[in-house]
Amino acid sequence: MAAGNRALGHIVLNVRDLKKSEEFYRSILGLKVSARNRETKMTFLSFGREHHDVALQALPKGARLVGGRGMPKLHHFCIYVDRNEEIDKLYRVLKRRKIPIVSGPETLVVAGNRSISFLDPDGNRLELACNANKFRYDERTKEG
Repeated sequence: MAAGNRALGHIVLNVRDLKKSEEFYRSILGLKVSARNRETKMTFLSFGREHHDVALQALPKGARLVGGRGMPKLHHFCIYVDRNEEIDKLYRVLKRRKIPIVSGPETLVVAGNRSISFLDPDGNRLELACNANKFRYDERTKEG
C-alpha cells in the first residue's frame, strides 16, 4: 500500500509515573494537556492543532518494562520543528536539566535533517528534527 497523503496521528506511551512523564513532556516539548482520563489513567497532550499528539498511559502497578518480555516500549518517535536553532536551543535545556542525550545535535547523513535524540523518564527515545519543508508546504490552517 502506497503511503499517499498521510501523517503521524499520535503516539501512546506506557509510563511508570504519569505525573512525572506529563511534566517532562510539558516542560521539554511544550505540549499542553488536552484531556485526562482518570479511569484509564491516561493523559492526552497536544501541540495545539490536534486533540492529542502524545498520550501517556500509566502502567499497572507491578508491570515491568523489559526488552522482549513485559510491557512493550518503542525504539523512538520523531517530532519535527521548523528551524535548526530549535535543536541547538533544546540541547542546552537538556544539558542543564541533565536529561540523557542519545545522539546529537547532529545533521543526519541520510535525511540531511538537524537532529537530537534524548530519553524521557521511562527511557523512551525521542528525536527532534528540523524539517522546514513539513511546515512550508503544510496546507492546514494554522491556529493561533
